[in-house]
Amino acid sequence: MSKNTKNKYRRIADSDAQAVSDEKLRVSFEYIDWNTEEFFFHGMEVKYYQKMFACVCEISKCKESDITEQSHPSLSPKSIFNSSSSVKDSFPESIISQIQEKLFIQTRDKNLSRTQAIEIASRAFEVSLSKNYGRLHGFIWNNTFHIVWFDPAHNLYPMRSGITKHKDAATVKCFAPDEILRLQSQIKELQEENAELYEALG
Repeated sequence: MSKNTKNKYRRIADSDAQAVSDEKLRVSFEYIDWNTEEFFFHGMEVKYYQKMFACVCEISKCKESDITEQSHPSLSPKSIFNSSSSVKDSFPESIISQIQEKLFIQTRDKNLSRTQAIEIASRAFEVSLSKNYGRLHGFIWNNTFHIVWFDPAHNLYPMRSGITKHKDAATVKCFAPDEILRLQSQIKELQEENAELYEALG
């Protein structure tokens, strides 16, 4: 192969690599983990969802390097699972297995696809919705930020008070028939208590 031909292919490869690095990130919800109780999405106030979707839109304007180099000014991306203060040291096995299944179609090698899946899931980062609305945790693969956990209560790196449970963080309560009956009973008890206090004061 001539020197000119080698240079031509090198320029094409460099150009392709640059084009990929300049691409904007896609955002995927394919690997969301709904089962880890520390992380939840439902029952939050409207402002939370506004912040969350604004964050997703901002991710889609980023280059991969903005996240991996932890340089985006408003998303404040950070690498995760590399600190003793984290309550988890990896994404769940179910997520790694899903990645492995997808890779196995290409590799046809169980051990190789397993190794690659662990490596991919370890490219894990968190991005900020805002100081008061928590973070999204995910991993980057194929120029895509795959969201795994919604963390409105900062539970991956909890404060000194410990893990905040969903019932303590959620602001929109469920109004199923049983909940309505419970609230009606509670209202009746409070009315009776109020009447007794008025009578005692009178």
